[in-house]
Amino acid sequence: MLTHGELAIIHLVLNTDCNAWDLEPTGASPGVCRFCYRERNRVRTDEDTVRRVIERVRSESEAHRCVFTGGDPVMPYDNHLELALQHAWEVGFETNLHTNGLLLGDRYAGVRDHVTVYSLAVDGPDPETADWFRGQGYFERFQSNIEFLTADQCRLAFNTFTTAGSIEELPRLAQLIAGVAQRTEVEYWLISQYRPIGRASARKAEVYGFERDDFVRAVEGVRDVVEGVTIYAQPTRAPQDPYPFRVWVLADGTVTADLGSVAAPRNAALGNLLVDGFEPLVRRAFDLREQSQLEVIA
Repeated sequence: MLTHGELAIIHLVLNTDCNAWDLEPTGASPGVCRFCYRERNRVRTDEDTVRRVIERVRSESEAHRCVFTGGDPVMPYDNHLELALQHAWEVGFETNLHTNGLLLGDRYAGVRDHVTVYSLAVDGPDPETADWFRGQGYFERFQSNIEFLTADQCRLAFNTFTTAGSIEELPRLAQLIAGVAQRTEVEYWLISQYRPIGRASARKAEVYGFERDDFVRAVEGVRDVVEGVTIYAQPTRAPQDPYPFRVWVLADGTVTADLGSVAAPRNAALGNLLVDGFEPLVRRAFDLREQSQLEVIA
């Protein structure tokens, strides 16, 4: 059994495509979500497999939270989201629905009873900044989501991507989030700098790259603005710098993991938990991560 200390959170991927690509970029934008490093393909599974995958994770770990991520799990087709959320809830997981929210209103009635926290992406305090990252109309949809989620007193969280330009808007965004926190519970705010994971390129580094110290300084400057909200900061990392260990479970049972280097072209595929078991695959990932870090040190 994997203890809570060894693995507190599981990331469950129902699909790896995303609806943000349907938005039009703004005139000055380099393109919609060009910072994204996820591959665009669907995970092929069925209802029974989704249930068995969730049950296997539950029986072999003390993880307390299941994060539904992607891509974007709120897609305009049946990816078994409602069933998966309900089953994860029933077997004892807290559930985090990590979404850009573009289609959240369409599926909200089916998910609302089984979501612990809604984690929404917002990269700026106004349409000019936020839409630059994610496309025309994104900020308007974000505001609409905030209205019905706060009216229902849902627990919220936010994640923000930054550039050298948008980091100057962080104080205004902090004020926006502080205002939301006065209306409903906001659990955390994750602020990220450019992380050259998998599909790094000179173009991305040019658009999104800026000094790590400037990022850290800006984040420290807004902590007091959102009092009571936990802020997590993800500054950029060099290829040799390790990053937090995470396990990703695809809804077909495939288990992948971050092994610690932003230089890796993709997550390491470890096997299928329905065949190999969940705990053995994660412990293999622990060993591989330790090995890779020792190689970097050497």
